[in-house]
Amino acid sequence: MKAAIYIRVSTDEQANEGFSIDAQKRRLLAYADSQDWEVTEVYIDDGWSAKDLKRPEMQRMIGDVKQKLFDVVLVYKLDRMTRSSNDCDHLLKMFEAHSVKFQSCTESFETRTATGRLFIRLVADIAQWERENTAERVRFGMEQMVMEGRRPGGPVPFGYDKSGKLVEEEAAQIRLLRRFYMEGDGIKAIAIKLNGMGKYRRGFKWSAFPVWYILDNPYYAGKLRYGTKKSNGKYASRKKEGVVDLIVQESDNEKLFTWEEYEEHKAEMHRRSFDGYSKSREYWFSGVLICGKCGSKMSGRYHQNKRKDGSYNKITSYICANRQTGKGCTMPMFRQELVEKLLMEWIEGKLTIDHNVIREISVTAEEDPNESLRDDLNKELQKVRERRKKWQRMYADDLISQDELREHNADEKANEDIIMAELEKMPEMSSESLTAPSDIIYDLPELWPLMEDKDKHDLILDIFKEIKLYTPVDKAHGKKGKFIPASIESVVFN
Repeated sequence: MKAAIYIRVSTDEQANEGFSIDAQKRRLLAYADSQDWEVTEVYIDDGWSAKDLKRPEMQRMIGDVKQKLFDVVLVYKLDRMTRSSNDCDHLLKMFEAHSVKFQSCTESFETRTATGRLFIRLVADIAQWERENTAERVRFGMEQMVMEGRRPGGPVPFGYDKSGKLVEEEAAQIRLLRRFYMEGDGIKAIAIKLNGMGKYRRGFKWSAFPVWYILDNPYYAGKLRYGTKKSNGKYASRKKEGVVDLIVQESDNEKLFTWEEYEEHKAEMHRRSFDGYSKSREYWFSGVLICGKCGSKMSGRYHQNKRKDGSYNKITSYICANRQTGKGCTMPMFRQELVEKLLMEWIEGKLTIDHNVIREISVTAEEDPNESLRDDLNKELQKVRERRKKWQRMYADDLISQDELREHNADEKANEDIIMAELEKMPEMSSESLTAPSDIIYDLPELWPLMEDKDKHDLILDIFKEIKLYTPVDKAHGKKGKFIPASIESVVFN
């Protein structure tokens, strides 16, 4: 039987708890040998949290499971693979769908029976509880910073330096931006005007959402706003859902607007959000969703359920074009609330890795005079990634040590960064193709529930080119309050 072993450590300190890469490797190889299994693949996520599945080697393993490259996945403990009960359920269903078994070498799990699957989920729930407790402590610390008038991390807002002092050249743009808005210009028109005047956001062109974000952010009026969740801990999808624990506190930064000016343009924003309201804008993600099973576009649709009181509840969903036209795709419909939940979780997962990670550069050109050079760079990039796999296999076979593995991985990461930098510097990359929404992405989970439908749709179109969705299930059996197991497979920025 062919086996794949998965190893994960979040920090070097875990070596004190027996979870080091070497410790896991020895136990896993010994277990595989005792079962007479052939280890054909080794996946090592060094320094990654189990909060979600957005880990390089986890994603590679998921892809290999779908190709049925092995018969069993072996881990040291379940929490090495995931600390999320939803992700655990998703992985187990995916393994079962592709006839791949799951085995922990330190825990007695039986995935072929209902009792065994229940026990696994209980263990996953405990791991998730431990992770959420840690998250609550972090949130408490951030709330305390806000109560003391200090920003709780994140990119420095445009117009300020790290100490909270105004950068006058940037502040002048913001004052001009507000003047245009109060004179009647829309947010898209303002972005076009500023770009036409040669005024940019730290080297990047303006788009509609940064304009909206600055006008909505009370930091520019000397206050911090933190916490936009409902009483159940989830992000609110609409204002009326009752946001709790919203903290608005005086900040120690320089004010760009007075509080009266802030309230004035906020009232104008509220007025405009109800004028000329377009029902089509209720599809927040229309135009960007891609089916992870066949690659087709997903379009919005809705149906109504009749309530007991005779009123109707509108349910917005997205369906794959190939499934809708009967062309064989098995992708079920995704409710809009599920897509929203997946996107917020994806963003939060990115930010736990690096608050500055969201800086994507895309290139669009009908004719590519440097196609040959780009192909060569991409081929070299593929070679680097193949070598990283080779080092992991050599480590699993005891041909190199853990220190040598980390040294090789660091070298290959440096090579990868160099190649990516060269790709980003391709000549046809004009300023119009650049976007760096790091500050927007960082604050999106907090701002999202405060936005109107049309602003949400504009924001999604501004930032994202594609959001690819995936679920292992083919039929969605709806249950009240529950979603199908699903994930965001990949994202492409504009």
